Amino acid sequence: MHTTKILVVDDEKEICEITRDYLEKKNYTCFCAYSGAEAMEFVHKEHPHLVLLDVRLGSCSGLEVLPKIKKFDHKIKVIMVSGLGDEETIKEAKSKGADDFLTKPFTIGFLSELLAKKLSS
Repeated sequence: MHTTKILVVDDEKEICEITRDYLEKKNYTCFCAYSGAEAMEFVHKEHPHLVLLDVRLGSCSGLEVLPKIKKFDHKIKVIMVSGLGDEETIKEAKSKGADDFLTKPFTIGFLSELLAKKLSS
């Protein structure tokens, strides 16, 4: 059986773990990374179908990691996640290949609908 792999990248471990637990209940295979470097290790090793990538990752920006993911495999869907939904950041993310942008806080139901939509396209 083929399962969809999702990588959650956020420097806040609690957010990663809550999201992972929910996604696993929805029968996704889910991994957590807490930095840009760790995210790229998972991308190379696990080839996720979709990445939930936080814009702010402490020492580096998700906006720096995004083009690296797309260069590795342009078919990986990347949804940028941020507490700040400012137009400039959204525009920059889209120009670097983001498939969508999700502003925190978001409901689990909204996340579920967004994932279903992105994974089916």
